[in-house]
Amino acid sequence: MKMICIFAVTICLLLISCNNLISSDNIKNSIPGTYSSSWTTEFSESIDTLLIEPLMKQGSDTYSITRRTHVSFFKDARNRNPEYKIARWTGSYDPRSKTVVVNNNARVLSFDPVNKEMKMGTKAYRKL
Repeated sequence: MKMICIFAVTICLLLISCNNLISSDNIKNSIPGTYSSSWTTEFSESIDTLLIEPLMKQGSDTYSITRRTHVSFFKDARNRNPEYKIARWTGSYDPRSKTVVVNNNARVLSFDPVNKEMKMGTKAYRKL
């Protein structure tokens, strides 16, 4: 009788662990999209937008990341014209840490699909 109970528990644990391996990665599925953040300093106001797309096909671990930054300067900043910057990166998804590591500059992008947020370092971005 003890042997049957031990065997049944072992089978249950095996099925539970296999289900965790087979289940889809919710974070990876929610990565593609557009993320935006804005911040203000004493001299300027900045708006940063990241467009993240799979580089090859759906389910790929490599992403194309386009970062667009717009900086508007306040009058105290000597009437400078606004600045526009575009950066193109590639990133690789790490399934162990569930993050995207940008290949160009080693930045780490972490995702929170429940709150529709992405963090690059300490800066938080909202998914649009």
